[in-house]
Amino acid sequence: MIWSTSVLTPLSSDTEPTVVVTFDRAKYIFNVGENTNRAFLQSDTNWKRTRGLFFTDIGTKRCTGLPGLLMCFADATISHLHIVGPPGLLHFMSAMRMYVYRDSLEISTVESPWTPSASPEPLFEDGNITVYGIPILPLIEPQDAAGHLSHPESSTDTTEAGQKRKRETSPDLPEKRQALGGASSSSSEQSPNPPALLEGSAADDWRRLMIKFMFPGTNVKQERVLLDRDDFNRKKGRKFQANGLPATPTKGSASPKSATSSVASENIETFRRGRPPLPPGFHTQLPKFVRQTPVSPTLAYVVVGPRVRGKFNAKAADELGVPSGPLRAQLTKGNSVTVNVMVDGQMVERIVQPEDCIGESESPGVAIILDIPTVEHIPALIAAFENPFYAKFHSHHPEDFKDHAVRSVFHLLGEGVLEDPRYIEFMSGFSTYTDHVISSREHSPDPVTFTSSAFSQLRMNQLDSDIFPIPYYSLTPKRDLKSIPNIPTNSIILSTGLEVNMRNANPPTVRGLNDSFHKTVTSDKPIVLPQETSKMFAKAKKDVEKHIASGKLYVPTGSNVKVIPLGTGSAIPSKYRNVSSTLIQIPNWGNILLDVGEGTWGQLIRQFGIDDETENNVWDVLRNLKCIYVSHIHGDHHMGLAQLLAKRRQLNPPASSPLYLVTIRSVHLYIRELSEIQDLGLDDPSGGVIPVMSESLHWKSTGVYQTWGMWKMGGSEPWTDINLSLQNAAAMYDALGLESFNTVDVRHKTRCYGAIIKHRDGWSVVFSGDTEPSSSLVNAGKDATLLIHEATMADEQKQMAAQKAHSTFGQALDVSRRMRAKHVLLTHFSARHPKMPPSALQGARNGDFGPIVALAFDHANFKIGDMWKTSYYLRALEQSFRATVAEEGDEEDEEAEASVLAGMDVAVD
Repeated sequence: MIWSTSVLTPLSSDTEPTVVVTFDRAKYIFNVGENTNRAFLQSDTNWKRTRGLFFTDIGTKRCTGLPGLLMCFADATISHLHIVGPPGLLHFMSAMRMYVYRDSLEISTVESPWTPSASPEPLFEDGNITVYGIPILPLIEPQDAAGHLSHPESSTDTTEAGQKRKRETSPDLPEKRQALGGASSSSSEQSPNPPALLEGSAADDWRRLMIKFMFPGTNVKQERVLLDRDDFNRKKGRKFQANGLPATPTKGSASPKSATSSVASENIETFRRGRPPLPPGFHTQLPKFVRQTPVSPTLAYVVVGPRVRGKFNAKAADELGVPSGPLRAQLTKGNSVTVNVMVDGQMVERIVQPEDCIGESESPGVAIILDIPTVEHIPALIAAFENPFYAKFHSHHPEDFKDHAVRSVFHLLGEGVLEDPRYIEFMSGFSTYTDHVISSREHSPDPVTFTSSAFSQLRMNQLDSDIFPIPYYSLTPKRDLKSIPNIPTNSIILSTGLEVNMRNANPPTVRGLNDSFHKTVTSDKPIVLPQETSKMFAKAKKDVEKHIASGKLYVPTGSNVKVIPLGTGSAIPSKYRNVSSTLIQIPNWGNILLDVGEGTWGQLIRQFGIDDETENNVWDVLRNLKCIYVSHIHGDHHMGLAQLLAKRRQLNPPASSPLYLVTIRSVHLYIRELSEIQDLGLDDPSGGVIPVMSESLHWKSTGVYQTWGMWKMGGSEPWTDINLSLQNAAAMYDALGLESFNTVDVRHKTRCYGAIIKHRDGWSVVFSGDTEPSSSLVNAGKDATLLIHEATMADEQKQMAAQKAHSTFGQALDVSRRMRAKHVLLTHFSARHPKMPPSALQGARNGDFGPIVALAFDHANFKIGDMWKTSYYLRALEQSFRATVAEEGDEEDEEAEASVLAGMDVAVD
């Protein structure tokens, strides 16, 4: 049995560390930060046969990549999954209920309490690994009257870590115990016992019900089930059933059978899977989750692998008279056998012990994952490994290493931790055979994770360095790891592709990566383009120069307004395109962000740089961000929002002006629920996040919300008040110099609004969101300076576009002409690089006829006044992109890529 620990993603501007434990027939993933899904694509590895996800912390660093990864798991090959984490896990997952639904996936959750245990029991075990959790509590928590540390509890009733909790039924919420199929959606807002009032085990029962609704496992395809699971569960009393659910149903949760009956017979398109009626209270706020300390505790993991038996000595068995067959099989299972042998001419019985024929067993390999964000966590870490149970892992004694060989320790460290002598002393307490894999921002370089996209950008930079800047990166850490006194010699920086073999003491290896970007950008040699690309680049630049010399430049109003696409793909990210996000920079006023797909923060860093010495760096951009607009609830349009808000709270000094969040109620509710886990700066009047409801800004506003149909508000919380929203919107207009900011209902598979932004300087930007061609958008956005419109499908995919409520290239261009837009920026592509239809270029140059057409690329820098250049660049860019894809070894299959478009198109708002 071969197994290893490896690094999928490093600590960088793009990603947080993700560690993967791999067996021949199973994978276990530790932490799923933003861009984990995209990193799998970039690394050419896969998530097949993943059995479990484990989180050291519940917050934006460690788990904001979870929703996207779960949806891809379900749409690929995984049907059963275990998820383990600290308190807050259930709250975090149930907050996703408005936009995540996969009936082909069953999930079993384990939420470990913060109370340390003197006799730890596993949080998870199967035939491959046994996982223990160690609570690491910072030493800044409140003290009781006697001066003792008070251990924070979650919102649940807990016992010792790793032990099953006793959970009581809630007499006040009988509807929880109904089958999901029997719930009535008509009463979802009139529940007699609002979930927000639940506490303790009743609150957790509700959260588990939400998770069960999201992942009912009612459409599991049996051929997807992994059949390589060992007999471990049966031997150990079946802690988990084969389907991944607890052997004894949890009180208050619906049974799989009852959930199945409600939807099994439905025949609904894959991307709009049928759902059972919503449970009462589904759309209302979750039970409150209370954070106990300003600095979050973390959960460390000790992962113990299997003990591998020694080799069978066939020669010794022959000499002892053990025949081939069942008796030898018994010996390999650890049982003694009795054989009849001839000794001195007489037949006698001989008892043969396993050790007579089998060599010494191999010590189980052990991997440890430590998440130590502050120096305040160090004392609890040291104390935890003084527990006799864990002390055997933190030891130099040969007998301890013989029992458990700690092969690798992954250190996820915050500022100042690695420089602390106490931590170095702790590291030195492990065996000299232990490899220390260290993630520390002060000691790590910042290479680009998504090198395929960066390499394409590097080539396009040769065409126009202003429009296509080279992404910011650094290959040199601020501090050298070797400069730290007394650090163990087996210490190495955590990097992509690093792998530790867990069955021997060989040093870590690094898997070869397909990285053309860093190799090219750091070379002293000039960049060499493919011959055809070079030829087309030269012609395009010559045409632009000729047009400038003609003196016929078209200078529109708002020519200096900058539009920067940060994510231009649809549904799921690819190597070359991240999911939806577009930044608008208004000179002397501030910034607006249109949609915030997962990974937007990383895209901003690569665009502007994070170094304080860099002018107009990402912190400046974030400080000047005054409006975020989220068009709808589909995950690819908002899953990066929490990370961005969390980073904004790190501004030093804090932002002095508010950030206005304009979106629908379901997105506001989602962020408010997440803010109970981590401070996101909501409702801070001195510079926090101020809510504005999209419905209040409707272009045909009547002063009241619609109360019926799919466009109804859906709730009446104080922050949804229409007058409050209008008041906040007026302040936003003043902050950005806007004449108006209106929303338009567009035609999508869920409630979605486009936006019309008009500035006092006379220019306007229209944003379509996700939509079929919309006459309302045309009428509301007449004579726009710039239309940013989705062009998800190619012209020949019109039927698919209608089915999925998206637009084709030709349809988007038709909308721009009917709107009489001066410019149109096409984005939200289902393919890596869709071919531009001939209609896109007809009369598009110089503004003489129709709109000036631009195609969005991640990290492009478009000034509205320079967009005319792209009309000359399009064919050259297409050639460059396709040549790059071919050289990177990525075969184009646009039909297959379009087929995954449904990945995020699920909503229950």
